[in-house]
Amino acid sequence: MSANDHERWHAGRVPVDDHVADRVDLPPLPPAPTPRPPWAYLVAAVALVALAVGAVAVAARVDPGELAGRVDPQDLPVGEPVPALHVEGWLNSPSLGAADLVGRVVVYDFWTYSCVNCVRTLPHLRAWWDRYRDDGLVIVGVHSPEFDFERDHTNVAGAVERLGVTWPVALDDHHAAFDAFDNHWWPAKYVADRDGRLRYRHIGEGAYDETEDVLRELLGVDPSSPRAAGPGGADPAPPTEVITPETYLGTSRGRAGATFGERDYPDPGELGVDEVALAGRWAADAERVRSLEPGASIVLRYRAAEVNLVLAADGDGPVDVTVEVDGRPVPADWRPDGVAAAPDGSTAVTVTVPDLYRLVRSPEVGEHTIRLTAQGAGVSAFAFTFGG
Repeated sequence: MSANDHERWHAGRVPVDDHVADRVDLPPLPPAPTPRPPWAYLVAAVALVALAVGAVAVAARVDPGELAGRVDPQDLPVGEPVPALHVEGWLNSPSLGAADLVGRVVVYDFWTYSCVNCVRTLPHLRAWWDRYRDDGLVIVGVHSPEFDFERDHTNVAGAVERLGVTWPVALDDHHAAFDAFDNHWWPAKYVADRDGRLRYRHIGEGAYDETEDVLRELLGVDPSSPRAAGPGGADPAPPTEVITPETYLGTSRGRAGATFGERDYPDPGELGVDEVALAGRWAADAERVRSLEPGASIVLRYRAAEVNLVLAADGDGPVDVTVEVDGRPVPADWRPDGVAAAPDGSTAVTVTVPDLYRLVRSPEVGEHTIRLTAQGAGVSAFAFTFGG
């Protein structure tokens, strides 16, 4: 989910027991690297001014891209001690406090599992975890939910397993950690040194090489030693075309014209680019719309190559949702995993657990109309995201 479109979302929840599988045992600390000379910290202190300016900009909710700027890993600002994590539970690990993290370099990764931008960063985190764990790196995935279903620890545990997240995950159900870091976006990464002081921050996707350079410097890794494998390599090229922005469907931020409660919506006919509408009978609340009958549809005119939608299914079983692009089944080479063709040639995604569902992946950015038709009642739709 695009970093600059998100706002903090608070909701009450009764904590449940931790779901901890295959607990992480932190390896013994390696020998401490040679301390940097005192003059290096004087230079780094100057850089603190830049960090303070950045913090003000974050509070003002500017585009995170405006905060970007290449950093020198050898001249990082020395910030305040990172705040304690007051969370509702942990996955993959017992509770980790400040004493457990002394002497380690820690990446605090703020994410939520139905956020496509967050999911796209996970292979890079996995590569760093595998490569630098024995050098003293710890990754703490701070799972700060956006939608209500992401506060359910069973849902998060299932997603952690599906996504291959093996590092510690803190369950920040009420955004206490999110707020303590004065964070405003998903994904966001904060890096603390072995003394527990904030040294680096990156908002959104990208800057993987730069972040790895920071980790290697703070860990004291030999510059000639191998880097992380796979996605720890070159950064992807930035998008060159304007695409449809993240599109919510509930009444609080939605763009589909949904009104609170139950209603019959007429077929919208022709839509302009970036326009979305409902057709058929739907119920709406602040964060979602929910189908009340088979045939209820969502129609969207988009400009992108990739279309994703956060979906959930009420009731006891899965529900199919037919997917059409420009009035036809999704072409075979445009179908992500999970979009299947039926014997009659129609294409559909089967909604089971609440999650992000990938609907279209075409070879290039273009303008198209996607129509999603629920084959039963109880399909909830939350937000579309797009890719170039």
